[in-house]
Amino acid sequence: MVSVPARHRIRFWVAGVFGLAVLAFVLYRADLPVLTRRLEEIEPMWALTAIGASALSYLFMGAVLFELLKNLEHALPLGTVLSISLVSCCVNYLMPFGGLGGLAIKVYLLSRQRIPPSRTLSISMVHGFLTNTVAVLLIYLGFFYLYGHAQIHAKQLGVAVLVLSAAFVLTWLTLQILISPSFRRRAWNVSLRAAHRLAAFLKKPQWILPKKAEAFFHNFDESMTLMIQNTSRLTRPILYAALDWAFMFLCLRYAFKAVDCPISLRELSVGFSVGIFAGLFSVTPVSLGLMEGSMAGAFYLLGKDYNQALLAVLLYRLAYYWLPLAFSFALSRLVFPNLRLQEPTLAEESSGAPPS
Repeated sequence: MVSVPARHRIRFWVAGVFGLAVLAFVLYRADLPVLTRRLEEIEPMWALTAIGASALSYLFMGAVLFELLKNLEHALPLGTVLSISLVSCCVNYLMPFGGLGGLAIKVYLLSRQRIPPSRTLSISMVHGFLTNTVAVLLIYLGFFYLYGHAQIHAKQLGVAVLVLSAAFVLTWLTLQILISPSFRRRAWNVSLRAAHRLAAFLKKPQWILPKKAEAFFHNFDESMTLMIQNTSRLTRPILYAALDWAFMFLCLRYAFKAVDCPISLRELSVGFSVGIFAGLFSVTPVSLGLMEGSMAGAFYLLGKDYNQALLAVLLYRLAYYWLPLAFSFALSRLVFPNLRLQEPTLAEESSGAPPS
């Protein structure tokens, strides 16, 4: 199992308790007898279809990683890649700090397959761009629809504009790193200077090894160039990323069908984008409480029955988040039984100077 520092465990449990409190408040706002009755009336076939759509979404998510690894001549067995993709994704749900939790575990698991961290970082940036760009677009569309069709207070509007601006800036920075070698070099130099200053401030100069740092950037830059210069190599990853999003959306749609709540695709898209927003900027594990409340609230503002909308969201959360999380935990114990993050990395960067 993964070794986690005590302070992170404390932070995790505090955030988890806060999320449970929010979820309890969300359930308190519902009519529990009505919610229980509607729970008994759920259509089993549609509920199973929602779970199937969730499974296909995660399958295509893993297929994106599989294709990107193959493009960098690091082909691995499909089962191994799917396992790494699922486990890293679910770790990211549990530790939602800008995707760093999932990236760290992905770097570690791929290093066990002799893949250097720099390659994993470049793959993660391309993968993240393919998925997060779609997420940001959906968030923008959902926000503008809510702004035009529901009452939003000035404070809520200010927070939304601030977050949307941050999302736009991060997307632009990622795009520049992907397509511009000179921007990559400048961004790396700025990051390295900041790391040097932090290490000096903490009196840990040994944290920064110039030769290894330069070798890391060289490998990262080389792999980014290799993937981007031949865009035809990205055709399959883009297709699989689109299918990943499509089946995630269908999971929510089938959840509404399971509770027999009519809803248009436009209304569904708004609630879906609100859920993505809650997931990207969550402060609780698995967006506990925040995603349920924000999505159910959005559907309520769009005229849906609160109890039906909440039940559909809870079913969606079970199918797309909680069941995969439980499965990934069991899978990690089976496939990676001796997982220890304090072990030495098995795929070190070359410490030699990069070729000129």
